[in-house]
Amino acid sequence: MSDAARTEIDLHEDAILPANNPEITPFAELSRLMVIGIDSNQENHLLWTAQTAPNGPWSGTWDTISTTPYIVLGTGCTLDGRVAMAAQTKSSPLAVHYIDEAPDQSDNVERWNAPVDLGMPDGLAGFVQLEMIRDADGRIEIFGIDGATGDIWWIFQNPPKIVDKTEQVTPPGSTTPITVHVQVAEPPDTPWSVWQQLAGAAASRITVTNNADGRILLVAMGQEPQSRSVYVNTQKMPVALAPAGWSGWTRIDDAMSGGAGSLPTAVLDRQGAVNIFMIGNLSQVVQIRQQPPGGDTWSNWVRPGMTGGMLFDVTSAIDGDGHISLMAVGEQAQLFYKQQTASLTQQWSGWEQVGKVEDFGTSMMDYNADGRLTYFQGMSKTNSLKIVSQFVIDSTSWDAGWTMLADNGIFTFGIVRDLTPPVTS
Repeated sequence: MSDAARTEIDLHEDAILPANNPEITPFAELSRLMVIGIDSNQENHLLWTAQTAPNGPWSGTWDTISTTPYIVLGTGCTLDGRVAMAAQTKSSPLAVHYIDEAPDQSDNVERWNAPVDLGMPDGLAGFVQLEMIRDADGRIEIFGIDGATGDIWWIFQNPPKIVDKTEQVTPPGSTTPITVHVQVAEPPDTPWSVWQQLAGAAASRITVTNNADGRILLVAMGQEPQSRSVYVNTQKMPVALAPAGWSGWTRIDDAMSGGAGSLPTAVLDRQGAVNIFMIGNLSQVVQIRQQPPGGDTWSNWVRPGMTGGMLFDVTSAIDGDGHISLMAVGEQAQLFYKQQTASLTQQWSGWEQVGKVEDFGTSMMDYNADGRLTYFQGMSKTNSLKIVSQFVIDSTSWDAGWTMLADNGIFTFGIVRDLTPPVTS
């Protein structure tokens, strides 16, 4: 899962693969990639498909999570590595439902807990986007955009309550008990907060990410149709329970960047700085970076190299050794790849065309259990979903052909890494 704790071997900036044994990789994580989607062919039910095992082939089947009709989806994972999602119902009564994996997968049957009704903000006619992420304490937080106003709403799992207890204990070497007062953590009285508004930005889309210390950072794209502004807002403290715990919206686009020509994408680099990428001026990728890492100030906008034509979309991810990787789609449906080779000195490989896409749509990228990246391309004309993967970790070679995960029906989806994969013999 994209925001799960990583368990791989750490590499130095100049690390390379072992030259004499290509089967050895310096990265390992027990996880499998999973797709959660809403299928218009099955009455907007929530479905899932996944690799049959870490690094394994895809199952080729889609199984049902919930038969309630949904329309908007956000995905993530719990602190203990279980897949989780938030989805808004399609029809009245409108509500956001939270669903996560059941802990018991003992017989390799995927089970899901019953939906938890989180309601909706009063008077809201519906969200157009939901995003889910874990905070610095590992609690799930959910963000939604009001389709009518662009207002951003926020709800989260409440932190545990601290309770004073009195206990009788017998000190070592004594037979006489004494009374001690201790503080213990217990589940909160109410599992979830109420919906709260993060006022000050009218957004068309948002991107969510974490600072290096776990605090959540939001990137919002404005609603102006011609030149979309870009804003950031970050939690000021690890446990933020009210809008006052946020820094407030700061506009970061300028004449150098131009407005957002694509949804901004955000990722942490190896120095702990958040990097934001988007299609900006000249229809090329532009980049801005936290300066210093984890701080509230940002660098100038820069260009990590240009291609020979217009770009329409860019997606970022970290690869298995923590380097930033970009995938961009060009005006002639070209699929371009670029890798950051050193974050400290901001060195990049050149843009390389690694394929072509059949149609434009939602794109995402995440790493496999062995560190190889997989790129997911949704196609809006057919609501289909295809993938292409790196040859080996850190490779600039990608599959020569696409693997079809769904040939129609999946109009929205999310990618997670399942840290509770099935047991394989």
